[in-house]
Amino acid sequence: MTSFHKKSLSLSSINGTKLKNNLPYISSGIPSLDFIIGGGLPVGGIFLVEEDVLGSYSRVLTKYFLAEGVVCKHDLFIASADENTEEIVKELPQVCTVPSDEKVNELSSSEMKIAWRYEGLGQVESSFGSNANFGHNFDLSRHIGIDTINNCNITHCRLEQNENNLNSFKNDLYYTLLIKIKEGLIKEEYNINSKNKNILRVCIQSLGSPVWMAMDCDHDTNITYGQDLLKFVYCLRVLLRSTNAVGFITVPSHLFDDDRIMKRLLYSVDNAVRIESFAGSSKETNPVYNEYHGLFHITKLSAVHSLVPFIPPSLDLAFKLRRKKFVIEKLHLPPELQESSEREQDDITAIPKTCGGFKKKDIDF
Repeated sequence: MTSFHKKSLSLSSINGTKLKNNLPYISSGIPSLDFIIGGGLPVGGIFLVEEDVLGSYSRVLTKYFLAEGVVCKHDLFIASADENTEEIVKELPQVCTVPSDEKVNELSSSEMKIAWRYEGLGQVESSFGSNANFGHNFDLSRHIGIDTINNCNITHCRLEQNENNLNSFKNDLYYTLLIKIKEGLIKEEYNINSKNKNILRVCIQSLGSPVWMAMDCDHDTNITYGQDLLKFVYCLRVLLRSTNAVGFITVPSHLFDDDRIMKRLLYSVDNAVRIESFAGSSKETNPVYNEYHGLFHITKLSAVHSLVPFIPPSLDLAFKLRRKKFVIEKLHLPPELQESSEREQDDITAIPKTCGGFKKKDIDF
C-alpha cells in the first residue's frame, strides 16, 4: 500500500492533470466535453474527432486542446498537411477571467419565484461541466499573446512529400510524421518513470485529407485505400501508450469512400466523437434545432483501467458555438415550439357548429 501511495502521488504531481483509476487525465479545454467522455483525456491514449463537412467546428476543438496545453505549460506537437501550423497557434483562445454565462444565469434564476407545485422537481441540466473544477474556461473572442506562445515549447511539424519511399507506407507523409513523433517522445520528461515529468500534447489536424490520400491510391483501379491511415494510427497508439503523451486527431471521415475504414480506425483509438453540422442541410431551417449549430455524437468510449467504460447521462447531444465559447448540451425540444404546434392544431380542428349555427364557446349559461 505504501508503494501504491507513492506511485499515485508521483502520477498526480504533473501540472494540469488529475488522477482517475491510478491514471493521469488531462483536460480537452472544454469542460462539457470532458464531462461527457468521463472526466478528460487519458494520458497515453488517442482522442479522435470526426470532422464536420466544412471542418470549422473541429478546428475550434483543436484550438481549445492547444490552448489548454499552453495554460498548463504542457509541450505541444502540432502537425498538419493542409495548413500552416504556426498560423493555428496565433488564434488560440485566451483564458477567461470573468464568471461564465452559466453562473450568471444561475444567480439570476435563483432570484425568480416559481409555482409551489414545481419546487420539488429536479432541475433539468442542459449544459455539462459548468461546475467542474478541472480545466479552464476560454474566450474565443480573444487570443493568447504572442509572447506567451513564444515561451511555450511548441514543435511545428512541416510535412513534405519525400520521393525516396523506402518504407512500408505507400504514402511517405505517414512515415515522416511517425518518425518525428518518435523523435519527440525520446525526451526524458515524457517517460513515465522520470522525476521531472511533463505532458506532450500531440495534435494532428485533418489526418487522411485529400492531401494525405494523394499517394495512398491505386491508380490502376482508381480505388482509395486506407491501409496507410490504419497502420499509422496503430503505430501511434503503440508509441503513446507507455509515455506521458496524448494524441488528438481530427479525421475527415465524410471523404472516405469505404465506410469500413472508420470502423477499423475506431479499434486503435480510446475515445472518439463525431460532429454533425447543420450548415447546408435541411436541419438548418428546422425550428426544432434553431438553438443549436449541430449534433454531437459519441462513437466510442473505452474502459481505461476499469472494467466498464463511462456512460454519459445522455446520448442526445447538441452543440452551439457562441461568440465566446463552444458548449455541448443535452438536446431538448423547445417548449414554445410544442405550444405553437398545439395551438395550430386547435385552430385547424375547430369545433363543429350546432343546429343554430353557433359554436359552443358562443353559448352563454
